Amino acid sequence: MAPGTLLPLQPIPPDSRQRELGRAFLCDHEKLHGYFGRLRRAVDAELGPAMPEFAGKPYPLGRCREIRDTLYDRLVADLHAPSCETSAALRAFVQAGGIGRKIWGVLRESYFQNAMQFGPWYVDVSNDTVNPDKPQIEILPIEESGMVAVEDFFHFARIARSYWQCEVYANSVAPGIAALFPMICVNKSGAFWLAAGSDQMIAMTRSRNFRPALEFVERTPEPPEPLAHQMKARLARCAHDILSEKDDPREAIKARIAASSFEDEAYYRTCVDAFQAFQELSGA
Repeated sequence: MAPGTLLPLQPIPPDSRQRELGRAFLCDHEKLHGYFGRLRRAVDAELGPAMPEFAGKPYPLGRCREIRDTLYDRLVADLHAPSCETSAALRAFVQAGGIGRKIWGVLRESYFQNAMQFGPWYVDVSNDTVNPDKPQIEILPIEESGMVAVEDFFHFARIARSYWQCEVYANSVAPGIAALFPMICVNKSGAFWLAAGSDQMIAMTRSRNFRPALEFVERTPEPPEPLAHQMKARLARCAHDILSEKDDPREAIKARIAASSFEDEAYYRTCVDAFQAFQELSGA
C-alpha cells in the first residue's frame, strides 16, 4: 500500500490540528457519554425487538456493527438539526474540520471492533456486545484504545481463529474470486464461509495489487477434502460463472495480477456479487 493511503474505516492518527479541535469542542466527556448513551438507548429500543438474538446469544451480543451503524445514522440526522448542546458542539467540531467517521479494526489484538473516531477520540457505542457486563459507551484517546487497522490476511486470520473459534484455510474452492476473498473459515459446528467480507480488507488487497491475497494462499493450507466437497456442492447452486472457474488459487491470483484486475471495477463487482450469493446460501 502506498505511503499515506487511507483505507475505508481505518483509524487515523490525530495530528496537532485534530487535538486542538478536540480540546476546543469535545472536552466535556461527561456530556459526550450522556449524549451517546441517549442515542444508544434509542437504538436499543429499535434493534432489541428486531434482533433478539445472534448465534443463540441475546441482544446486544454480536451486534456491534448494527448498533454502531444505526447510532451513526441517528447521529448524522441530529447533527443536521442539533437537539442539544453536545450535538451542536459535535456539529461545530466537524464544520471546523474535525474528523468524524466510522472506524473498524482489531481491538487489543482480541477481536474485530466497529467504533467511531472524532478527532483524537475513540468512541465505542457498542462496548457491551462482546461482554455484556461492560459499559455500553467507551470514550478514550485513540492511541489508548488499542484499535489498529488489520495489517493483512494473516492478521485477520489470527484474530478470526481466536475470536470466532474457527479454522482458516486458503480459498481453493472458488479460485476465481480468491484475489479478493482468499480465505475459508469453518467453525466448531461445521458452518463455513468465505472471507473476508470487509470493504477494508478488499481495499487493502486491491491497493497492494492483490499481493496480500497471493501471499495468504501460498502460505496457508487448503481445506480438507470433505469440507472442500461440501463447499463445491454449495457453489454449484450459485448462478455465477466466476464461481465455477477451476484453477490452482495461486495461479488464478497471479493471472489477475498480470491482468491488473485490481484496477478493474467490473471484476470487483462480479466478485462481490458472487461472494454475496454464496454467503446467502451459507447463511453467513
